[in-house]
Amino acid sequence: MPDNIELTPLILIVGEQELQSRELERILQPKGHVVLKASTGQQALDLSSKVSPDAVLLARHLPDSDGIDLIRALKASATIHGTTPILIVAEERLGKAERLDALAAGAWDVLEHPVDANELVLRLDTFVRAKQETDRVRDEGLTDPVTGFYNVRGILQRTRELSADAARSDRPITCIAVGSHRPEALEPEGDDDRQGEFGGRISSVLLDVTRASDTLGRLGANEFIIVAPGTSDEGAVRLADRLLEALQRRHDSGGEAVEEESSLRAGLYSVVGSDNTAPEDLLLRATMALRKAQQDDGSFRVRAYEA
Repeated sequence: MPDNIELTPLILIVGEQELQSRELERILQPKGHVVLKASTGQQALDLSSKVSPDAVLLARHLPDSDGIDLIRALKASATIHGTTPILIVAEERLGKAERLDALAAGAWDVLEHPVDANELVLRLDTFVRAKQETDRVRDEGLTDPVTGFYNVRGILQRTRELSADAARSDRPITCIAVGSHRPEALEPEGDDDRQGEFGGRISSVLLDVTRASDTLGRLGANEFIIVAPGTSDEGAVRLADRLLEALQRRHDSGGEAVEEESSLRAGLYSVVGSDNTAPEDLLLRATMALRKAQQDDGSFRVRAYEA
């Protein structure tokens, strides 16, 4: 195993033939791979819903499904990303049309049993290295893939820069945290498509009501952050009011009536740059104020941080 694969690769083997699965396992385990096995397509889907394998090796035919159909189902699952290598290990030579079908469905390669052990290990090492590196870059990135706003890492870095500038010029800087007051809207295990649509709708409104100098971030599935340099408490409240009004106009104009938007709350924390408040505290206190606002079951509320 090359040294530059930092994480132990987790390989999911899917096939009804126990002898074939054992042979693949005997090849991979001595090379440092952790192996999980499933004998049916449904077992593979169940396992992949609990773990995120670094690669999947699956048979062309399974007792309860077609291998090519299973590729599509796996790629539609939340834990199998486009960067996850999926390889068909066919019991017999496939015709050109079948190979093309497998590749079109998302297979990275089509191998034939019995496989060459060295070739299999080299292919997997190459594919897994690419997958893990892509995952690392994604995880260490600074932006949220759904909205294009900064993620937590990015917003913290940008807040450090803005706080340093505010301190040099002795100007105020405000952080506004926005989120729903409904507990179920805060659950990270919610429907991914619905959360993505919600994030897209709110991000569109945030872009409309904020200034070019404001920095936007996404803290979680349904929580957002605005860092507004040169903005005091009063300005932050006005900004939150503009957000509410924009959401209300969207509702009244006959557009989609979305309960999540009507349940938004906001918390804010504002300082003068010379106060030398740590950027982490700026974000934390705005989020704490949001938590206070979320405890209210009434209409849209804006709460300032209170020690």
